[in-house]
Amino acid sequence: MKNILELKDFSVSLKNNNCKILNNINIEIKEKEFLGIVGESGSGKTTLLNSIISFLDEKKFILDGKIILFENIEIYKMTEEQRKEICHKNISMILQDSINSLNPYEKIKKQLLETYLFHSKEKVSNDFAIKEIEKLLLDVGFEDTNRILNSYPNELSGGMRQRIAIVLVLCTDIKIFLADEPTTSLDVVNQFRFIELLKKISKEKGLTLIYVSHDIKVLSKVCERIIVLKDGNIVEENSTAQILKEPKNDYTKLLIKAATAD
Repeated sequence: MKNILELKDFSVSLKNNNCKILNNINIEIKEKEFLGIVGESGSGKTTLLNSIISFLDEKKFILDGKIILFENIEIYKMTEEQRKEICHKNISMILQDSINSLNPYEKIKKQLLETYLFHSKEKVSNDFAIKEIEKLLLDVGFEDTNRILNSYPNELSGGMRQRIAIVLVLCTDIKIFLADEPTTSLDVVNQFRFIELLKKISKEKGLTLIYVSHDIKVLSKVCERIIVLKDGNIVEENSTAQILKEPKNDYTKLLIKAATAD
């Protein structure tokens, strides 16, 4: 299977003090792969995702190395406008709480409709789009779709907002789905439901999923391969089964111990 994304000798430093956040990162990610990236707070996980989706402000950061999309598109050789356009069309990210990625002043209906129409390959009417969106809402477990569509983000629970974030992805034609600690704000039951839904949707749409978390146990339920990140460096990388069975690095062992402690 082809690489959909590759990072080659990729580093990120702060301009004001030259502090390195990511150091010489090399990762190859296959089409439709579910990859987990684990590390404690400050390890560089979120910076890595923001680099992939082109959210980093180049006025504040120094970027070295390459990020290659679809085997031949080196995104940081593009202009900022070109880079943001290709990333917006092909990559989406869900955050710890989607209240931060939803417009608090607009109803869910308007936000989903705008996303659906923007990504639609054919020109469709608003009525057609809304009917399709209602089907998607049912797919992720919503029953009273009319109430959901006419709600503002702050009128929904954290679990509901995370499901809306998945519907936003379903309205697009993206290829890569980034998840930044998406279950942190959820209780145990909703964590399980969300993870199962995320796996189901990602498989059905043939997405490449890159899931970051401080909890290696969560990643083990989703990902086929895990990369361990510490202080901006990759310290271990292997299949999920092998990482859990025979971790090589002491830091990996510590993360496993912390995740399995009662």
